[in-house]
Amino acid sequence: MVRSVLKDEYEEVLQDPVFGPILAILENKLMYSGKIIHSFICKQLKVSKLHELWFVFASRPLRFSQQEIYVVTGLKFKDEPDIEFEDWEDDKGFWSRVLKQNWKISLLSIRTEHLEVCNKWTYVDRVRLVYLCIIQGYLIAKDDRVSIPLEYIRLVMDFSKMRMFPWGLHAYDELIDSIRKATKDLHLKNNYVLDGFSIVFQIWVMEAIPDIGTMVGQKFNKNITKVRCRNWKGSEKVSYEDISSLASHFDKGELFPFIYASGNSDVIDSDQFFREDEKNDERVGRIVALINAKQDWSEFEWEVQALPRNVELSDSEEGVDVGYVTETHVEEPSHVEELVVIARRGKRKINDPGAEARKKQLLCQWVAEHNSGISGQMKTFIEGLFTSLKEVVQKDIEEHFDKVDKEMAQLKEVVSKISGPSDTMGKERASEILCPSARMEKDQWRETSQSLSPSAAKEKGKGKAAETGVPPTVRRSPRPRKEIETDDMLDFLKNLSQSSKNKDMGTREYLQEAVGNLSQASHVRGFDPSQKSSPEEAVKISTPLSSFKPADYKTLSLKDTDLPEDRVNDIDHSLVFVPEDSWVKLRKWCSTSKQHLKIGSSVYTNELAARVMGPAVWLQNDEIDAMLYLFCETTSLGRWNQSKVAFMSCLFSNQMKNSYIDFKKDRKGYKVQGLPHQYGIGELPAHGRTGLMWDLDVSRMYLPLLVHSNHWISMCVNFVTRSIEVFGCGRMKHNKDLEPFAHLIPRIVKAVQSSKSKLIVKPYDVTYTPMPFLNKTSSDCGVYALKHIECHLLGMDLSLVNDDNIREAHLKIAYDLWEAANDPVIISRMSQFIPPNTTTDPVVTIL
Repeated sequence: MVRSVLKDEYEEVLQDPVFGPILAILENKLMYSGKIIHSFICKQLKVSKLHELWFVFASRPLRFSQQEIYVVTGLKFKDEPDIEFEDWEDDKGFWSRVLKQNWKISLLSIRTEHLEVCNKWTYVDRVRLVYLCIIQGYLIAKDDRVSIPLEYIRLVMDFSKMRMFPWGLHAYDELIDSIRKATKDLHLKNNYVLDGFSIVFQIWVMEAIPDIGTMVGQKFNKNITKVRCRNWKGSEKVSYEDISSLASHFDKGELFPFIYASGNSDVIDSDQFFREDEKNDERVGRIVALINAKQDWSEFEWEVQALPRNVELSDSEEGVDVGYVTETHVEEPSHVEELVVIARRGKRKINDPGAEARKKQLLCQWVAEHNSGISGQMKTFIEGLFTSLKEVVQKDIEEHFDKVDKEMAQLKEVVSKISGPSDTMGKERASEILCPSARMEKDQWRETSQSLSPSAAKEKGKGKAAETGVPPTVRRSPRPRKEIETDDMLDFLKNLSQSSKNKDMGTREYLQEAVGNLSQASHVRGFDPSQKSSPEEAVKISTPLSSFKPADYKTLSLKDTDLPEDRVNDIDHSLVFVPEDSWVKLRKWCSTSKQHLKIGSSVYTNELAARVMGPAVWLQNDEIDAMLYLFCETTSLGRWNQSKVAFMSCLFSNQMKNSYIDFKKDRKGYKVQGLPHQYGIGELPAHGRTGLMWDLDVSRMYLPLLVHSNHWISMCVNFVTRSIEVFGCGRMKHNKDLEPFAHLIPRIVKAVQSSKSKLIVKPYDVTYTPMPFLNKTSSDCGVYALKHIECHLLGMDLSLVNDDNIREAHLKIAYDLWEAANDPVIISRMSQFIPPNTTTDPVVTIL
């Protein structure tokens, strides 16, 4: 109803960084499932923790705590003791009269009375109405007849304070208190009311057990790890039978006991969620230890909260529809045959045609995996079978080696009786190998030789060979090869015979003693890095940017492991993929054109392209600033659906360092003026000037930073949460380099706003985004800094850019800059550039 009556006000709240993701649950039409919630409430573990709950599914433990609800909602959980949330300013509007006269306002009165007359209110009062409906109807959900606390009304009088209020902390405490109360009173009455942000509990279940999430709905993006409530859609109803069937066939299913912002099960207990009044419980410690030890839970017995007598979860009544409600009633009939979820605000059915197919496919997969298991008796039988088979095979191998030893001994004895080839035999005779059956009887050998080689009877030496009893020889192939001396052959056979007696054949020691160290004169490129290729095998290097070619530079090419049409479907294609035909155009331009293309404050030249595309080359200010200018223009033109965002240049980072030196000299007397003030009101950077004021028109800001004179990092300044999130591929902390931003940015925000502003100047919190080990080449930090900004801005996972595709990211940046420099729209905007009027602060070039 609010959305239909207050469309414009609703759309503004939908863009809010704090409350927008909450409304996204409604926008995405995610179905509320009371049966999922109730089935887990009935399976709680008995623990004495004050601020976390433990549940069991398929004999596996899961934790629901402040850490999990923060991952799902992203709502602030840290209190701000320095802010007076009770203060408010009278603007003579509707809500000011409510506060002064202590009127009782409820969701019911809003729906029946105030929505009809709110068009006469001021615009800001109507926006406040939308916020209050979200808070009272979703975050701290209560019955619609309960009056909205005046505390919440005072908060919405100042949107800045409202966003800084720890809603996540209060919503979580309200929810777990309601769950504990419902569990306690379940055996006393036939239904219970679940207050609080209960749909978040359902989303947590869908995230912790992906199979349940698949039954209910679908994810928009599988790589989102933060604010996950906005990432689900779906309307499929799940029965108790579905949940029970999944639990009984969950032998190899995936389950995440802990959820964290960087990924599932990455961090178990984060220090930032620690609460001083939390109780210690050694039972929880043992559970965590068993989880870390990857305990087999199949035979594990849990002590869970017992259900009331005769209560069974069934689905005999199929005509119950579940909708979005502010409270959940779970009805228990007198005979306790079923538990029914009732929606107070009427029924709403949403068509989800693929849901039944997903459920059937998932159920078939569970049954197939479950039936493919091997029983204990069968496992014992198979182990015994393989044990006996192992003994038989081992005996066979030993007999085979004994036979080989005997034959080698016979061969050695025959060879030792031969004095060597005579001069009359010639070189061809010397290269002949004796037949292994040298000790065969004379008659047997004659018969065998006649049957195998009829032509041998015509040779002159046949009679002599037969009389002496010396067996004929088997000739080598006529290919030219190096002659083997008889002494060398005897030594080889001797070593082979001796080593076969003392060592197992097939080992490295056996092979080395028998054969010796073979020559490795030939070079196979890519096989052994220790081998050096000969000059005639050297690989020729060619590139259109030959004048900037490093010594070990190879021809740049796109990734060719997949076809282009398949590559476009990869999740990282928007970050690193360049079409082949576009890449050919860029290479042609680099090799033939000497044109200088304007791109913001930088100039796109062959030199700049070479730095971006060439390996072992750090990015410089020009390409960093050009890319940030491109981000700014792409956002301003609406090509990226992002609002209230700003981008700073390298010069801004350097200016902050210089201003911080003056600030430390006189902290109390320091005043924001000159260039810092111009940045705060959006007059700088001059290229891509936005005119947007920090914290009022801009909610977040991205900027690069060069640390230690040779390493690039990037950061996101969030004016709403008053925090700085740092992205660095080196996994190092740079607290001293970030001090200027943490201390000066809040002062700039206060200075550029009105003199009546009551903002408290407090340093921003600095957090480092967890990163794996990246940048193995030690020269890709600039590309990582830019791509991390792009990923964070677009809501993509930062892990999409890694060392496997960072070379493609180089090429993507080079192509994006070249394409933007040729874009007629951006060229037109650059032609309208007006330099700033005054620049009072000194400019220092960053090398």
